[in-house]
Amino acid sequence: MDLTTDNMQPIENNELGNVFTTRGERPEAKCKCAKCAIIKIVFYVLVIIAVGFLYFIHFSKPKQEVYVPKEFTGTPGTGEVLFMNLDTINTHYELVKILQDDIKMETSKQEVIFTNKENAFKRKYATFQENYSQGGLSQVQIENASRQLEVEYQQLEVEKERIFNDLQDRQVAALAQIYDSIQTVTYRINAIKKASFVITYQAGNPFVVLTDPSKEITDEVLFELNKPYRK
Repeated sequence: MDLTTDNMQPIENNELGNVFTTRGERPEAKCKCAKCAIIKIVFYVLVIIAVGFLYFIHFSKPKQEVYVPKEFTGTPGTGEVLFMNLDTINTHYELVKILQDDIKMETSKQEVIFTNKENAFKRKYATFQENYSQGGLSQVQIENASRQLEVEYQQLEVEKERIFNDLQDRQVAALAQIYDSIQTVTYRINAIKKASFVITYQAGNPFVVLTDPSKEITDEVLFELNKPYRK
């Protein structure tokens, strides 16, 4: 082979490209591969950051409370609704009459007692006023009588308030006794009927505006309530 310069032929551009292709990649291709690698690394880093952020939000956010219903252990009712008329019970329940009469009698008795005590105090005060106006009392007697009358009046008012507060407490206790007896009888009756609801209504109560007569148990409740009072 002759390697002299005289025998060398010029190499065309396409031949130069073939030489680079044959011997290795072009510089431009190497540069593109490096950029792709960097882009992939950046992409993976961004994905990791995004996943970490979502993980942080999920576990750092307080969990919303969810209502867990209690387990029902009783026997369900039939779904039926029964009702009773409280006006009728208040009118015909013997215990109501007994308790009301007892409280009314005691109230009337105490009213008479305190009316007499107040009248007696008024007479005593009138006597004091008369003696005072006639000038028959010394200054010491006036002061003593005034002090005594004031003490008696305060004692009378305190006693009166205590007695009538006791009567009010008796009335509240009577209502509680009546309610307890109605509730006891209602539970006993419903042990057979097995209704889901038993409600009450009164003439002035707007809660119940329509009733089904076939669902009323007022008479049955009254019958059971008045059993102990039948002769």
